[in-house]
Amino acid sequence: MISKYNHKELNWIDLESPKKEEIEHVLEKYTIPTLIKNYLSSPKIDDKIEINNEYIYISIYNKIIFFVSDDLVLSIHNTHLTAIDQFTKEMELDMVSNEKINSNWLLFAYLLKNLYINFDNELVTNIQKIQKLKNQLSNKNKVIHKFIIFLILLLISLIISIWL
Repeated sequence: MISKYNHKELNWIDLESPKKEEIEHVLEKYTIPTLIKNYLSSPKIDDKIEINNEYIYISIYNKIIFFVSDDLVLSIHNTHLTAIDQFTKEMELDMVSNEKINSNWLLFAYLLKNLYINFDNELVTNIQKIQKLKNQLSNKNKVIHKFIIFLILLLISLIISIWL
């Protein structure tokens, strides 16, 4: 799915779970260096960071890709990212953190910040869920241990009663 956000001098294209045709469309329509086009056209996209005076290209775990230049911010991701939804809502208000975003580089910086905050919040939530599951498991283990002790005591009392 292609989402486009154009406002004044900002130009952000977000591709969520893109089809090959969607990537090809973006590569044809926008000025992207041949090297980056080759990376994005490859069936397997390796982890990579390319930084020079004209652009930044980042590919992380084959899960999220960024290309940033003076003219464009391109983000590509295989799954839905809540952080991007939240960020687009802020973009619609033309403000992020009470500051005007007036360049694609600044847009990219705020997008990364929003991703970081969202992933950090998800991590905290997941840690809390794991702790809750550990506590539940611990409680179940305590019950199982008490039941095993009860069975052992019952078995011992049966053996004693049979012995006597």
